[in-house]
Amino acid sequence: MTKIIINKVKTIDRDIPDIKEISYDYMGNKTYSAFKVQKMVGVFVSQPIMGDATLISWKDLSYTVQKVSGTDVYVYLKTSSSLSGLNSNYNWHGPYLNSTNDISDLKDRYFQFIIVLLNDGTAKSVNYENIVVAATPIFRSLELSYYSSESTIKFYTKAFYIKFAPKHILLTYNGDVADENIVRFAVTGFDTTDIGEYQYIEPNQITELSELSILSTHLKLMIEMVGSKEVPVVIHEFALMVSGDEATRINKYEAQLSSSSTYSSLSSESWGNVSTSSSSSTSSSSQSRSSSSSVSSSTSSSTSSSTSSSTSSSTSSSTSSSTSSSS
Repeated sequence: MTKIIINKVKTIDRDIPDIKEISYDYMGNKTYSAFKVQKMVGVFVSQPIMGDATLISWKDLSYTVQKVSGTDVYVYLKTSSSLSGLNSNYNWHGPYLNSTNDISDLKDRYFQFIIVLLNDGTAKSVNYENIVVAATPIFRSLELSYYSSESTIKFYTKAFYIKFAPKHILLTYNGDVADENIVRFAVTGFDTTDIGEYQYIEPNQITELSELSILSTHLKLMIEMVGSKEVPVVIHEFALMVSGDEATRINKYEAQLSSSSTYSSLSSESWGNVSTSSSSSTSSSSQSRSSSSSVSSSTSSSTSSSTSSSTSSSTSSSTSSSTSSSS
């Protein structure tokens, strides 16, 4: 007969051949296994969405969901200037957790989003057969809004005669532009208001004017503005510097602009300067021998949202465009 001692306190006898005694002690520190959480995750990837050709930038991302405690919804998105670029772009923005989210910093036309539905392992619901099952959030709809160039206010300067084809440009400006407002700048080499003839440029950086004709000898600026009635856009002044292969000094200027202006000449190797200020005087200089020019003019432009026409210095703009997707 074999004596089995358990934890030194309990003894039992068993018939185990050739073994007289077994001591078995399992008391000590308890061992715990990791807590397993069973999560449920569902992922929906949208088809690429192409914004309208007039899109300036996206505005808001809004969606509606139905969820219970223990469930959640995450929305991610990406954009690109082309469909091929969108497919190769793996840089997703997000997650966007609010029902309405500001996405005005995204300006590319092509758009795609991902919806992630999550159950953390605790959410339960009762189905139509009165059986307790895991709960899942329900994604009802998604809506995208964007700013359109069709609803912008456009301000055009005079076509400045610079006597050479501009190749590079540098623009700076001073104004009151809120975060929710948009201001864009574009230039052309001809005296026209046809948007197709303009090349958009970024402020505070030198831009190559690759889209302008090599035969152009003028420079005309367009300022495109989107504001609201509550928060208008105000441009106080701007300055342009341009370069070309055969820059020629401008000796004379016509003294008439749509607003009062100041003209002068600068000494520079191959750059021309066009700037605006709040000056109301008019003068000209023709004594300096150089290959550049400076043009300054006063301007104050503002845009706001309104449904009535006005002849005051405020112009009106309405910006409401949207596209929606539901699932």
